[in-house]
Amino acid sequence: MYLLAIHGSPRKNGNTEIFLNAFISGLDPTFFVEKVRLAELKFTPCLGCEKCEKTGECILKDDFSILAEKIIRADIIVVATPVYFYNHTSLVQAFYERFQVFWVRKNILKKPHPFNKTPLGILLAIGATRGNKLFDSLKRSFRYVLDSIYGIYGGGLFLRGIEKKGEILNFPQYLEEARELARYLKSLL
Repeated sequence: MYLLAIHGSPRKNGNTEIFLNAFISGLDPTFFVEKVRLAELKFTPCLGCEKCEKTGECILKDDFSILAEKIIRADIIVVATPVYFYNHTSLVQAFYERFQVFWVRKNILKKPHPFNKTPLGILLAIGATRGNKLFDSLKRSFRYVLDSIYGIYGGGLFLRGIEKKGEILNFPQYLEEARELARYLKSLL
């Protein structure tokens, strides 16, 4: 099983990365895990040029080109993001926008998944506020992104009231919940 873990925070070693690392530490050792920090990549958002509608390929040749290959090979995609203004980070937004090429392949060019997969998507998110709808837009966006690669949403973990760097360490039960979700993951496949 190949699991692609996407770290969507611009902050290194912050709450989101600690949360994601806890999740990864709970995974079955038979999983092949690759963690990618979006902040370390050089890529741009979709330009809306529509060239992919003819070729099924994105004209932009940047770090997302390499990441695209990993995305289509993944059995599981985990996206971890902090919440900024009731949404994911701009890094995650740019990442999601580049899924346009996958959407085109599926919906315009009518191509099947190249490896006949149905990737499972897991979302991990942390927000400082306690609003009832804090995670709604994150879940909705992620579902649409997954659909473009024939994926399905498998749920996730959503934490409220955590803001300061490293504050998640004051809540070891949340880190254990992340490890527990990872342990449960194998039973879903």
